[in-house]
Formats: sequence, C-alpha cells, structure tokens
Amino acid sequence: MVRYNHFFNKIVVFFNPGKATYWHTITRNTLDSKPNVLGRYYLNFESKLNYPDKIDVNGIPLYTIAGLSYFHHPIVVCQYALGIYEHLHQSHFKNEKLKTEFLKQADWLLNNYIEINFGRGWNVGYDIPEYELHQPWFLGLAQGEAASVLTRAYQLTDNIKYLELAEDAIKPFEKNVSEGGLLNHFKSFPIYEEYPSNRRTVGALCGFMFILFGFYDLMLTNQNLLATDLFNKGIQSLKNLLPFYDLGYWSRYYLFDYPKEYVASYTYHSLQYEQLKSLYYITGEKVFLEYSQKWEKYSNSYYCKLTALAKKLTYAKKLSW
Repeated sequence: MVRYNHFFNKIVVFFNPGKATYWHTITRNTLDSKPNVLGRYYLNFESKLNYPDKIDVNGIPLYTIAGLSYFHHPIVVCQYALGIYEHLHQSHFKNEKLKTEFLKQADWLLNNYIEINFGRGWNVGYDIPEYELHQPWFLGLAQGEAASVLTRAYQLTDNIKYLELAEDAIKPFEKNVSEGGLLNHFKSFPIYEEYPSNRRTVGALCGFMFILFGFYDLMLTNQNLLATDLFNKGIQSLKNLLPFYDLGYWSRYYLFDYPKEYVASYTYHSLQYEQLKSLYYITGEKVFLEYSQKWEKYSNSYYCKLTALAKKLTYAKKLSW
C-alpha cells in the first residue's frame, strides 16, 4: 500500500508540487556564486529533517521497503543528516542539539561501513533483481552523500576519522563495475553509477550529480587529488552526456532503457535542473545553466507535463521512480 501511495503522490505532484510527501519534496539549489570553502550544502535539504517514519533509540532513521523489516538505509541516513545540517547552518551553527544530532548520523557512517576490495562502503539492505544487484552491494549515491556528510563532520570536529572515511568512500569510483567498482560507461563516456549493474549501464542522472558534489566537498576540504581527478573527468563526461538525457519536452531519469523514453518523475526532473544549476555555479560551465533553464521551462509547460506524465504512465509497473 505504501508503494502505491508513493506512486499516486508522484502523479499528483506533476500538477501540484506542494502536495509532495517527504520522499518527493523538491530540494532547491542554494548557490548564487562559486563556493571556495566547504559550507552550506548545494541543495536545500531542510525538509528532510522532519522524518516521517521510525527513528531508533540512537536517533538514526529506519527505513522499510516491500514488506522488509526496518533497517538502516545509508541514503536515508545521509539525507536526514543533510537536513539537520541545513537547519544547523540556518542557526549559524549555534544550535548544539542539531550539531549533536548531525554528528550522530556521521558516527553511524563511521561505525557501520564494510570493507571492500578498494575503499569502504555501506551495504544496502535489499536486492534489486532488475539490475542484478544482490546483497551485499553498495550504492554510489550513498558513497557520494556520505562524503558530503563526513567532510562536514570533520569540519565541525577536526576528527580525522571522518575525513579518512570520506576519502575511502570515493575510491570505488576509480574501478569499473565489472571489477566491483562504481564506474560504468555509456557511448564510451564514463558514468559514476548510483546503481552498479553488471547487466548494463544504469546512469541515473541525479545520482551521478550527487556523487560529483561529494567529490567537490573533498576538494574543498583538503584538495584531495583523487577527488579532483574524478570530479574533472565527471564534469567533462556529464557535458557530453546531457543531450542523451534531454527528451525535448522533459528529462530522462536514467539511461538503462535507452532509447526508450523513461522520463523522470516531476520531483526528479526538478531535482536534476536544480543540481545542474548548482554545478553551473561550482564550475562556471554555461552548458549546465542552459540545460537547467531549458528543463525548468519544460516543468512550467502544461503540454510538457501532460506529455511526460503520459510517458511515465506507460511505465506504471515501474514504481521505483
């Protein structure tokens, strides 16, 4: 039932974004210039503080899916942490309770990683048979967002363990998915994978951009050489890949079904143009602003929304969008 509630909420949000539930709220760009020091996150995650489900006795959010028992999902933990951090930023870092709650999430990351062949990661507590992903596996989005949380925890505390774990979290992006890493390719262009499928490249766009944010946070923190290399390669690749995500009326969520038109939900479409706006301020690359503005115009067009929703409904059996 929860799954179908998510599905219908996403339909409603196409025409009434204010009705978005916790999972589908739109996080807007926070930048108006290039950030040269680590600070406020690039998207406003303030809505993620008000977690609607269970939180364990240690203050860590719990998650469930498809009838599974509640478990700790690394993305849920990271986004909850970034929600706390946004409110902490708004308090000018004077709210000690928020600081404590933020560091609890960072400590969960510190205490619950798994060792992998290269670096460290966080197991995802369920399988995705469509992508041939079976436990234990780790999620590129979680690795990137964890780097963003851990670098900010390091900034608040000077605890080197946070920084070392953030550095380890990005190491899998050096290795191909076929080797157990998080790097795939589409049309020969590299993609940092949210979902590391050996079946074929998934290429979830918003995950790719969240991962780039994590690299940039490490660059700002200590000029990390690996993060700098991965970021620069990822930015160049993204510039080349954007035309494949543009449908002329909406954006694709991923490239897994390419050339089928698997459009993004309204929430993900909006997130993607907000992320591109952030990347424009970070890099100065005008192509990111151009696509951001074009995709935002799509979202303001009744015709484009109807077309995108009609396409989305043809994939209605895929409720994970």
